[in-house]
Amino acid sequence: MHKLGIHHMTALETDPVTFVSLAAETGCQEVSVFAQSPGSGSRFPLVTRENLAAVRSRLLDTGVSVANIDAFIITPETDVAAFRPALELGAELGARGAVTILYDRDESRVVDTLGGLCEVAETLALKIAFEFMALTPAWNSLRAAAALVESIGRSNLVLDVDVLHLARSGGCPADVGEIEPGLIAHAQLCDVADLTVTADYAAEAAANRLAPGDGVFPLDAFLRALPRGTPLELEVPQPQDRPPLERMQHAVTATRELLNAIGPD
Repeated sequence: MHKLGIHHMTALETDPVTFVSLAAETGCQEVSVFAQSPGSGSRFPLVTRENLAAVRSRLLDTGVSVANIDAFIITPETDVAAFRPALELGAELGARGAVTILYDRDESRVVDTLGGLCEVAETLALKIAFEFMALTPAWNSLRAAAALVESIGRSNLVLDVDVLHLARSGGCPADVGEIEPGLIAHAQLCDVADLTVTADYAAEAAANRLAPGDGVFPLDAFLRALPRGTPLELEVPQPQDRPPLERMQHAVTATRELLNAIGPD
């Protein structure tokens, strides 16, 4: 059976401890959680010093592990040193990596900031996964993101490939197959109602994605294009008009059916 993770974005109304429990109940082996707020006005369920022990206990009880921690947003004003406490939390959770998103278009500054973030992460045995998004002002396609990562050349700087961002930036499965395999750290799965290329999809990204197989993205081709053994993670935020377990279970079941149809990893 394919190992499968699920991101906390899929059930933001739950606290981290409850989310781990629900992930285990749906048969997921990994979770990605928030340890750093995406913005000063954001209200995300964070892993903190105060709940760290409870989260770790639930992880041990369920056998679920942590794939990545979010969300390390790089802007022109970013001070990488401010990220260290959250990165330390990730390391204590046993996370493989931390996800960064770029809201700075100045290349020389981004190279310095990302390099500094990678240095801090390396001391904690964490990878930094750059998640490109068509929503951002630069490096907002898979090819551009891969070129940036390669130019920086840090051994722990890799790519997070999210299906929604790939679709909205005009990317396709064939693009994934052209990327150096070692650059792709993990892939995030969802589905889309159409293949429109646009940078205006923030509401869809935050709360209106489809479960794999419920839309039109060629997920079978996408999965085949990924390097063998790429960690897979569901990120399927949807309207909260159904219980979180129901939404999560549907997404997991649909993904398992898709993976079984494709065949062994």
